Amino acid sequence: MAQVNDIDGYPLSRDFIDFNRLNLQHYLWKDVFGYNIHPKILQQGGLSKIADVAAGTGIWLLDVSSQLDPAPELLALDADITQVPPKEWCPPNFSIRSWDMFTEVPDDLIGQFDLVNIRLLVWVISDDPTPVLRNLIKLLKPGGYLQWGEVDIKSMQIETVSPGLPTGSLTALWEEVAASGTRFLPTWVKTLSQLFEREGLHSVEADWQKGKPHTAMAMQWCNLVVHQMVADRVREANTERAAKIDRLVLEAAAETRAGAIFGVRKVTVIGQKPANQ
Repeated sequence: MAQVNDIDGYPLSRDFIDFNRLNLQHYLWKDVFGYNIHPKILQQGGLSKIADVAAGTGIWLLDVSSQLDPAPELLALDADITQVPPKEWCPPNFSIRSWDMFTEVPDDLIGQFDLVNIRLLVWVISDDPTPVLRNLIKLLKPGGYLQWGEVDIKSMQIETVSPGLPTGSLTALWEEVAASGTRFLPTWVKTLSQLFEREGLHSVEADWQKGKPHTAMAMQWCNLVVHQMVADRVREANTERAAKIDRLVLEAAAETRAGAIFGVRKVTVIGQKPANQ
């Protein structure tokens, strides 16, 4: 198996292929849930300042910017801000700042935001998300909302359009990459809403979705490239394992074309910071 120790740091590529994956994934995610911002948060109103943490290409904020009137102040936060378009091509209310969510929150960002969004950190936070959660809560104004979207990797089941379709390569690929250790098979997603409550957030809700079958198929194509990125990351340290993943990705793609996919549940969890904090 491609062991977790073969990869240090961020497990994916941060190149133009991954930028395309992130942008496509955003629109597919929105199709699954039907919103960028949970309807309960929109009903509250008063979103004058919004932050997106681990913003990647900035696509979530850039999409949100065209949907809110009056336009709020938008801040993209990420350890790597080179993925975001040049500021000259972004809306005037959009800004970018380098911040690693695993480090202390800068003093000038504490208590500043009506909404903080974060999404898809399952392969970045391998064990306990509590330290990151506490940092995100620090960013919120009293009464502000945290919105966290994740994939429950542990819920994976291979789904087929009809019984009897071959799925051996999909199974082998999953076992080689996603089941190779806690780094790629985190267990904390199912407990995220409880963690929100434990850390003092109120009005916590968890919206679990799988999405329409055709959207799930599109997400499958979007995410097969992730396995190829893992192969590229382990190639120098373990050429044999990388070659095995390369082969399995091609074989899994053939099974996908025939109508077999990785089916996983997705969740958006929201919670509100008490007004007296």
